[in-house]
Amino acid sequence: MTNGTGGKCGLHLVNNQRDCQSCTLPRKCIGADLDQSQSNNITNIIRKRGPFKAGETIFKIEDPFRSIFVIQSGSVKIESSLDDGTPLIHGFYFGSELIGIEAVGDVKYQCDAVVLDTTWVCELPFDKLETLCSQMPLLQHEILELLGKRLRYTNRTIVQGRYLSADRRFLLFLNDLYQRRGCITKDGKRSVLLPMTKGDIAIHLGLRPESLSRALAKLQDEGVIRNHAREIQILGDKRTSLSCLWV
Repeated sequence: MTNGTGGKCGLHLVNNQRDCQSCTLPRKCIGADLDQSQSNNITNIIRKRGPFKAGETIFKIEDPFRSIFVIQSGSVKIESSLDDGTPLIHGFYFGSELIGIEAVGDVKYQCDAVVLDTTWVCELPFDKLETLCSQMPLLQHEILELLGKRLRYTNRTIVQGRYLSADRRFLLFLNDLYQRRGCITKDGKRSVLLPMTKGDIAIHLGLRPESLSRALAKLQDEGVIRNHAREIQILGDKRTSLSCLWV
């Protein structure tokens, strides 16, 4: 079976209307602020796809650009490489977030969307979405806001981050991650689960793996975080720990 861009994947389609009604993301998903009739218009163009398993791609570099995708569950990294083969990871995306939108205005995807853990997505054919945006200014505004938010993150974490120390660069990343997918554990600790590897984080932040390891050790020694293999706990009271994150 093939996905919407021609890549082989273990996926299938499901009934959209039934699934949108039972979706756990209705208040976060694209078009959440639209009225019922407008929301139905979006539902009518959605094609749900999955499950994608870890390591599979939702779209690949040079695939024709036809759709953007809302992650319903799971997580995805967007990656490419330089001409010399140096890997680049542009970002990590989770439930309710858009991927593929960076290809708008191009005829092909310029990155790979690689699944980190079992993932379901809702595919929105871009030509149909574009038509809806012309009819629904609120939807168009929401998509532009998402693009602006992504640009601000890139500027803050990647562009400005290159002038920061490794530990502060990681704290910017951690703050963003906590805002998007942080949780409170049963014992009251703030925690962020990491579907990506520490190696992926290092690549994303433009750090050597050993530099990230030293930064994590430093932050743990200072009592800012507790570092686990696939989890970061944020220590201290809320006021103190969050002020550390807002570097």
